Amino acid sequence: LFVGCRPWALGRLPIEDRPRSLVQLQLRASTMAALTVCGIAAIMLQQVAGNSLYLAKLCRGHTCKDPKFPILDYVLAEDRCVCRGNPCWDADGVRHACTELDFPYLKFFFDQPRRLSCGCSSRPYYDSLHISKDLCPGHHCDEASLPVLDWDEDAGSCLCRSHPCDEVDGI
Repeated sequence: LFVGCRPWALGRLPIEDRPRSLVQLQLRASTMAALTVCGIAAIMLQQVAGNSLYLAKLCRGHTCKDPKFPILDYVLAEDRCVCRGNPCWDADGVRHACTELDFPYLKFFFDQPRRLSCGCSSRPYYDSLHISKDLCPGHHCDEASLPVLDWDEDAGSCLCRSHPCDEVDGI
């Protein structure tokens, strides 16, 4: 098809001088490579720390791949990590959902007496039931720069921290 052209040499030609189909192939290849790198980075970021650093320590190596049970959590009574669904998907028989474009993400927290509250947020994020119900009832993090409810094991207290992915070497 490309008589007298070696594929390795085509990369040195200006784009306008390359055969059109080859330019399209090279653009597709570079786009696919970029998407692959981004996809791998996203997977690595999901597996590096999760959201809560305390939970990441407890559940190191665990992941949740079933979209019906996306929340990695810890069950204190059983001393094990589990994957859970959002508790607002079935809150006393009510399936909560968010339909407003500005607030499309279902959010939950537990008040001081450990009653579930469901609402909608502009940011995608799942808290750990263990942290929000067992360790930090009544606490929730609304500040955009500190959205993650976490447990400080050393201080024995709740805190809001930035999402681990917000601090990964410029990504």
